[in-house]
Amino acid sequence: MDERHPITTRATVLALLTLVLCAAALTGCGIGKASNQEKISKTATTYLRALAHGDTAKACAQLTRRAKSGRCEATMTKRLSQLDAAALRKAADGSMDIEVHGSTATAGLSEPKDARLFLKKLGGQWLIDSGYTVGSA
Repeated sequence: MDERHPITTRATVLALLTLVLCAAALTGCGIGKASNQEKISKTATTYLRALAHGDTAKACAQLTRRAKSGRCEATMTKRLSQLDAAALRKAADGSMDIEVHGSTATAGLSEPKDARLFLKKLGGQWLIDSGYTVGSA
């Protein structure tokens, strides 16, 4: 009788078990499909950091066509002087209260109080439809 068959079967079972455990570990480490909340958080954080660094092109890339309303970069460049870069960085680094309602969402910022971004899902991507609104929508 061939003794190698049980060893080969054991090796195959161990290899499959190792693959399953590795796949589970990688999924737990954030590798895999991002959730809506993760995508929204990334869009909002990218937008806020871009504004803090004066990168109007990157900030505009996070907006819907409606929110850009024409000459986005030129408009943002004019408004940057009114924004506090430190406050924008603090908002980007702070926690966000994200609520998803189908293809729309809000991201409540920790700073300033009651500030939030309104997002819309377009083609699988979350974009800011209006932003940094304080108070009621």
